[in-house]
Amino acid sequence: MEFADAIQLVKQFGPFFIAVLFFLWRDWQREDRLSKRIDHLEDEQRQVIMPLVRDCSAVITKNTTVMERIEKYLER
Repeated sequence: MEFADAIQLVKQFGPFFIAVLFFLWRDWQREDRLSKRIDHLEDEQRQVIMPLVRDCSAVITKNTTVMERIEKYLER
């Protein structure tokens, strides 16, 4: 392939090639922003849900203890 052939290919397919590169770059940027947004939301959910799970576990444990005491009292 000679230089003239390369120039002819650029003239023929250059705009399409540039358009494809632009769309690839744009979509890559969009995916990057989306990935960061998802990571942020997941971190926020973890910060909200983990304390709730801990608190609920403590309440369930206390509730179980109380229910066991009530059951023992009722068995008398």
